[in-house]
Amino acid sequence: MPQGVWVITAEEIRSSGVTTANEAIRWLGGVSGRIDSSGGRDQTLDIRGFGESSSSNIVFLVDGVRQNEGDMGGTNLSWIPLDSIERIEIVRGSGAVMHGEGATAGVINIITNKGLSEPGGNVGVSLGTHATREIKAFVGTRMDAWRFLVTGSNYETDNHRNNFYNRQTNGLVKATYSEGSSLLSLQLGNESGKGGLPGGITVQDFATDPRKTYKPLDNGSNDSTHLSVNSEFGLGDWRVAIDLSHKTVSVDSNYVADDFYSQNKTRATRGGGRTWRNWTDAGLTHKFLVGADVERWNQQRDTNFGNTVVDQSSDALFGRYELVSKALGISGYMGVRRTQSQREAQGDYSGRLNIDNNSWDLGLAKTVADDGEVFARTGTSFRLANADEFSCYTYFCPSNTLNLLKPQSSRDYEVGYRQRQVWGQWSTRVYRHDLNDEIGIGSDQFSNINYDPTRRQGVEMDMKARISPVVDAVFQYAHRTATFTEGSNSGKQVPLAPKNVLTARVTYKWTQTQNVSLMGQWVSGQKIAGDFGNTCQDDIASYTLVNVRYSQKISIWTLSAGVNNLWDKHYYNLRTRCDATKKSVYPEVGRTFFVMLQNRF
Repeated sequence: MPQGVWVITAEEIRSSGVTTANEAIRWLGGVSGRIDSSGGRDQTLDIRGFGESSSSNIVFLVDGVRQNEGDMGGTNLSWIPLDSIERIEIVRGSGAVMHGEGATAGVINIITNKGLSEPGGNVGVSLGTHATREIKAFVGTRMDAWRFLVTGSNYETDNHRNNFYNRQTNGLVKATYSEGSSLLSLQLGNESGKGGLPGGITVQDFATDPRKTYKPLDNGSNDSTHLSVNSEFGLGDWRVAIDLSHKTVSVDSNYVADDFYSQNKTRATRGGGRTWRNWTDAGLTHKFLVGADVERWNQQRDTNFGNTVVDQSSDALFGRYELVSKALGISGYMGVRRTQSQREAQGDYSGRLNIDNNSWDLGLAKTVADDGEVFARTGTSFRLANADEFSCYTYFCPSNTLNLLKPQSSRDYEVGYRQRQVWGQWSTRVYRHDLNDEIGIGSDQFSNINYDPTRRQGVEMDMKARISPVVDAVFQYAHRTATFTEGSNSGKQVPLAPKNVLTARVTYKWTQTQNVSLMGQWVSGQKIAGDFGNTCQDDIASYTLVNVRYSQKISIWTLSAGVNNLWDKHYYNLRTRCDATKKSVYPEVGRTFFVMLQNRF
């Protein structure tokens, strides 16, 4: 399609030695991340430099089902068993027509094998630095047209700071019916965790005692259950797909040092249906798709400063037409979406939004050489204030910001070229997003505001190459600028948006049963959160990380070992105050080791 897409295959995941979907997206997909301040394994991902609101400008999908929460809680991907992932598609650039609000920066779609892998399973045990240990199991079986999958894992770590322990337990049961061109999949999963919340430290602490915490008793826990039903079948000349999901989440946070606690109980129900038809006429291949999305999201939030109930609903209709002419080497598409959203908070903190939005996009691609293609696309995208933005999530919220946030809108452009070669493939893209009323956190780090107009623009390049029969290389580079284009901060950089991200990986197939992967990522410097005027004396420094992974197959066993942050880089990628005496630095982990033994049967 006429857009930038990067695909991570199941084989790349296995050979690289990554341990979670989030890690695969960062190290195999070239996406930069920021520390998970709750101690988990789901770093905040950032495509195209959206800073503090980066996760709210990416839509996360699992088998086409939206995973984004209706607040600022982030998207948890660590519950997805790596063995079940068929591929991960990273689509850079707007996906508003197909996936709705919050898709300005891009879409990350994790496609699983839906339980259709051959019967069998595996058991794995891993040990690592900071008392890190994990046990996981994966078992699949078959009965006529049905296939069944059961998987579970238990993960524990003390992490690299005091009061930063994390405990996670995940379980998943899936049943899939497949016959002919019809598919029905049912899935029930549960994830629960708890851990310490050490908070930030000062710049001096970071230099002398990065393990330090000023909050030795702060802690949190979470528990969630998700049920989904996916189906696809033929209906005459049309194909039909229906996705339904229901999720309940309970999150408790106890900030002892600040005498503040919160309990959030969330219920989210989503439904989507699509129908499409393909046909050929006069040498042209056509595809016409129409669909509808429905979402209902409710959250009961209780704190020692007040109680609030948040209700959010969204209904959307969308359509897309695609045309391909093989004779002319041309493909293109156009799409439109109509979304109606209502969001209301009632209780001690109140807010209300009632927004209608129309989005559109179109793209065109033309073959210009053997296996070479130039493409261009343009369109619009949008984002609405979430529950933490149009309402309130702490007792610090200034009441005068409630109800005042406008919808964020963006005009999006992209031009690119891709080429397949005997040795592999490469592509490059130039893009621009012009945003009005971007929604983000104010300089006080508590208010939620609309920014003056901003712009994201840059160049992205990527390459996969077979250097020799035993050496593969991957290279991904993004140069991007995130700036204010009007207002008092015109020309200034948006905080927490590094200009450059370079990711490279080399895999050496030592023997038929052994391989070694060397992975590196360089992230350039960035402005401290809240530094809209770029007046801070300090910046968040650039950093380079190198990971080494080794794996060997011995009969039905696979032994893996690795070193993360090989050069023991002392760094952080999140700081929320210019004042070096404030406790606003969240240090990242130094060098760590791990070893994993896995048995397949």
